[in-house]
Amino acid sequence: MAQMRRSSTIPRLSLILYWLCAVSACVFICGNVLLLSPAFKPGDASLDPALVNINDGNLYHRLRRLMDISADQLHPNFSLSTVPTGGANLLPRMLDCDDLKDIRNRTFVASGWTKAVYKAKYNGHDVAVKLVDVSGHDMLTCMQNGKIAYFECYARAAQKIIKEILLLQGLAHRNVLQVYGFCVPNGLQDGVAEHPVAMVSELGESVDIIKLLQLSWEDRLRVCMGLTKLIHYLSHSPYGSLSMNDFRRQQFILAKDGEIKLTDLDDIGFEEPRCETNYDCQTHFSSANFTLRVPCVDNRCQGFNEKKNIFNAARHFTTFLLPHGAPRILRPMTDDIVNSYSNVTVDSAVLLAKMENIVRLYQKGWHLNKSKLYRSKTEYVKFEKSDFPGLFDYRCRFSLSGNGCTVSVFDQREAEDICNLDNNCQGFVVSSKKTWTGRKIIHLKNGAGRISKDASLTLFLKPGIKVRRHSR
Repeated sequence: MAQMRRSSTIPRLSLILYWLCAVSACVFICGNVLLLSPAFKPGDASLDPALVNINDGNLYHRLRRLMDISADQLHPNFSLSTVPTGGANLLPRMLDCDDLKDIRNRTFVASGWTKAVYKAKYNGHDVAVKLVDVSGHDMLTCMQNGKIAYFECYARAAQKIIKEILLLQGLAHRNVLQVYGFCVPNGLQDGVAEHPVAMVSELGESVDIIKLLQLSWEDRLRVCMGLTKLIHYLSHSPYGSLSMNDFRRQQFILAKDGEIKLTDLDDIGFEEPRCETNYDCQTHFSSANFTLRVPCVDNRCQGFNEKKNIFNAARHFTTFLLPHGAPRILRPMTDDIVNSYSNVTVDSAVLLAKMENIVRLYQKGWHLNKSKLYRSKTEYVKFEKSDFPGLFDYRCRFSLSGNGCTVSVFDQREAEDICNLDNNCQGFVVSSKKTWTGRKIIHLKNGAGRISKDASLTLFLKPGIKVRRHSR
């Protein structure tokens, strides 16, 4: 099998003019002290002192200088015209170094070969802070022979964070980690630094297969939908078709809103692999006994990046998440999507259309099969503005919460059917909250007693169950 070769003709970043300018996603860079890393020592880290002062000039020039600092080569199409304007930010504005000193309650979350991630608080908001891991593999390997100074090794490792800042800003998408701010030191005199390179972003939960399988099918559908949107975006990005060369669950997080997000862009691949014949465009995945084949067109493996992303998404996500617990009527469609992913029989646009169709049908309650078998009348007794707060809650499988049996339903009839199939259930409380598909959230109850008044809730009980009215 021929080796895939990447073009080495990408021009240096210093020739690329005016890379980033986002009106609603501005990033301010300054050289103030950042008291975040317990392992960071003043004087230990520095970028090249000869570099231009990042903090001079306006935002327009600061961002260009950040590009000049980056030793990594990105894509020649990176320019102002191809950078998205960004979306809504959790915080009022992007953080700069003046704000970073107010980040509190930092606790270690995880680390890799180069970087360490910490959970912290900023004005009551959870944030993630990414720093160079000074005890990580890359730092220790760099220093092991004693020929390279500590600050030089740090500068090399810090380049990965700088590159990540640039890529995350340039690939703004709902399913890509959102940057809240960052701080990069100036080129310091005599190699003395008082603060590290750092990036602040949204915080999420790490992703593993057990955690994903414990989600409700509706939430797993959201994960698969988000991945499909991301793959489609990467296949049609402003910089061409991109490849996630290190596609693993560890590269993603689950955000607080339930969206899955790509966090690590170190190994994003630009441009399709080079080729001379179709044989050069074959890649065998031994772990799955699968050979990916695409045509060689104009010395490029056409569609290789897109299909590689699709296949890896199947291996790590969709094969496990979509079929398990799918509504019976939707299973033929979910099976079709899983097969399309696993065998890479369609492109990302077709996959996205199929996923959107399933979501649309699920939102409309089509999976309930509203035929003659579906009851036209409800049977439970309704109590407006009522609840059993903190009473008669019990655990159930695929609950949306950890302290009760909380599920989503299309309507009251589906809620009654769920309760009727559960021997523990005596009734349920309907809240005003809804899931991402617009389904109502209910809380199942395994008993009844004195009713308390709550204007935002409605209680439904099986016929014949006696209760005491609202407490005063």
